[in-house]
Amino acid sequence: MLLHLSVIAWVPACLFAGYWQVTRAFDGNGLSYLYSVEWPLIAIGGVWVWWMLLHIDPEKVGAKAQAGTIEADRVAQAAQAVVVRSRVQDEDPELAAYNDRLAALAAADKPKTWRRA
Repeated sequence: MLLHLSVIAWVPACLFAGYWQVTRAFDGNGLSYLYSVEWPLIAIGGVWVWWMLLHIDPEKVGAKAQAGTIEADRVAQAAQAVVVRSRVQDEDPELAAYNDRLAALAAADKPKTWRRA
């Protein structure tokens, strides 16, 4: 309900500000011509945000985030597999330790997702 009330207040306020800028522009303020176009665009942006907030499905957004997490896990596993394959070859001990550290960082670096509690 608060979302509906905010858009009901937002749009007329922006349109009034646009009208006010038109009157200032006709009085000789050249910059007000830009503002008289900008305020209705801001009102349209507010309606777009209101529409998106009403129609976005948090479950679908969460599913997209989960899909991204699965893809990041696949990338980390592939990076670890590369390190394991390079171990098979004769490798410098310092390079092996460095590769181990990189693999650990890749495995620990999970993408940040917003989850509902």
